[in-house]
Amino acid sequence: MTRDSQRRGFRVLLLSTVALLSACGANAGGSPTATDSVVDEIAITDRQEIKPISGTLLDGTSFDSREFAGQVTVYNVWGSWCAPCRTEAPVLRRVAEETSELGVRFIGINVRDNDAAARAFEERYEIEYPSLTTGTSGAALLAFGPALPPSAVPSTMVVDAEGRLAARVIGPVDETTLTTLITDTLNGSGAPR
Repeated sequence: MTRDSQRRGFRVLLLSTVALLSACGANAGGSPTATDSVVDEIAITDRQEIKPISGTLLDGTSFDSREFAGQVTVYNVWGSWCAPCRTEAPVLRRVAEETSELGVRFIGINVRDNDAAARAFEERYEIEYPSLTTGTSGAALLAFGPALPPSAVPSTMVVDAEGRLAARVIGPVDETTLTTLITDTLNGSGAPR
């Protein structure tokens, strides 16, 4: 392969990556689909522990992820300004409601937003689970390390009961994918797809 063809290949890869990471422009009008996103399920032997997450929630109370020790937790990175976040909000609400009896907890991580717009978003989409404020979301994003690209909005991370990253969806998540990832995590399976 020549140096020029290597550069062209790198540029195509780079442009594809940039398009993927700016998921907030994708599929603005419809329901989220798995084809709009990158889904990774992490084998149990390859899972890495995430750092504890703490901060202020949109309702003004404090959050500390250590309170959810021993429970599967789903973190969703979102912003009220993000069109795919609006299309996936009903999916997240339904799955959070359906899995709460199983002990699954959901936490939103609101980014690049203001608290008033974020609270209005939660009210409009009837989101019952709490979200971290933009002011404290930076540390939460860093807790996932390189597994969570900084501009990947929306993104959904599933953390197993041992506090390890079990799965991630970079881009909007659909109901079937999220339910499957949660079920696999609850059942202790982790076969990569």
